[in-house]
Amino acid sequence: GDRLSNLPEPIIHHIFSFLETIDVVRASAVSRRWRYFWLSIPYLNFNIHNIWSNPLERWSLEKINEKFKDFVNWVLLSQNGSINIQRFLLSCFNCVDDYTLYRWLNAVAQRNVQVLDLDIISEEPIKLPRCLVTCESLMSLKLDFGNREHQGILDIPSTSLNRLKSLDLKHVELLDHSFFLKLISSSPFLENLIMDSCRFSDLRILDISSASLKSLTLDRIEFGGDEFGSYKLKIACPNLVSFNIFALLLPDITLEGLNSLQNTFVFLEDIGEHMEDIEICHRLSKILNGLCGVEVLKLSSTLYEVCFHIFHCDVT
Repeated sequence: GDRLSNLPEPIIHHIFSFLETIDVVRASAVSRRWRYFWLSIPYLNFNIHNIWSNPLERWSLEKINEKFKDFVNWVLLSQNGSINIQRFLLSCFNCVDDYTLYRWLNAVAQRNVQVLDLDIISEEPIKLPRCLVTCESLMSLKLDFGNREHQGILDIPSTSLNRLKSLDLKHVELLDHSFFLKLISSSPFLENLIMDSCRFSDLRILDISSASLKSLTLDRIEFGGDEFGSYKLKIACPNLVSFNIFALLLPDITLEGLNSLQNTFVFLEDIGEHMEDIEICHRLSKILNGLCGVEVLKLSSTLYEVCFHIFHCDVT
């Protein structure tokens, strides 16, 4: 018999959650029971690079954009609006105007989206609509606005991240860094913060303060074109458990009240050639002084690796 169709609907939803939405729609032709299944699935995954893989070479960019927008609009309008969206993934290049994007985000916010993943390459600043940022159901937000050579510009409205627990930013340039840092400190449920290849213009000190943050990862943060080295980093997160930083040079880090910290990983691509030995020692001593209660501290670079454990020290 058809064992897959006989499974409980939540399990079938979970299995289909690993598929592109276009494939879930196509599956409606496979089984009579699946004919309208896509209308109620709470996982939506739209990827412009995969939906029309065969005709991409024959269609113009404008044609691809229009087909993609038509498909997303059709699915959102056809689905049962009372079904809450557990995860919404959107991956596209600069193909949607602000009105279309905001309309999509407003639709998923009204359907109580829990996980939102936006991968958009755009030359223009992207401002998150207020309805999304204040969405009470949103638990996880992941934004990727570019690639290694380009960072998309993010503008966040003046509000707090109500119920957000996880924030993952990649290839993002923040327009108002002072407001962003205040937003992090005022978000009461934020536990996980990842910043990868993000850029802060005209910022001298990156001050991250949060009473709720438990995990922090900083990977290749840029300051006006320069990476860590000539700028300062200050972290004051009393409930932080895990801290990872990946940088070109050893940053000037000030750590305050990290009483809950258990694991720290500092990876440096380069050290020694662009910095005096006395400055390296000074910065390392500041890190060690701020991590007196940590269980595992790992310092690694292309030249050496040092791993400190609570009971012994292993140097390789």
